[in-house]
Amino acid sequence: MNNSGSAFDKFHRSSSRHSDTTAEMLMDYEEHYMRLVKSYRHEIEFINDLHTTHTQEVKNFYANDLPAIIKKLEAEPIADDVRREWLKHLEQHMNKSFDMSGHFIGVLTTKKVEEFNAALRDKISGGSVL
Repeated sequence: MNNSGSAFDKFHRSSSRHSDTTAEMLMDYEEHYMRLVKSYRHEIEFINDLHTTHTQEVKNFYANDLPAIIKKLEAEPIADDVRREWLKHLEQHMNKSFDMSGHFIGVLTTKKVEEFNAALRDKISGGSVL
């Protein structure tokens, strides 16, 4: 019996359709994705460290620095309204500084994610990863 043109041709191992299954494509995609993650490991760690440091600085300011400044100012012969106004400005300026730092970290993160995605898209469209 001639197998040419039979309904079972698509299941034959040498069939290009069989070798290009969704599962194989996903495994290939995952393999290249993991290679990219490995190659970007240092950038990922660096950005993670920036986020961690930034979060810790904000936390430290409100948990330690600001209360210490308030305590020190309360011990000085400064009028309450002057102290409150000065602390209000200090907090506003620190918040602006924290926001700017967070923004720059976000921009760096976005840039690296876009670079990573471009490398992955390049691989998917036929380029090579690394």
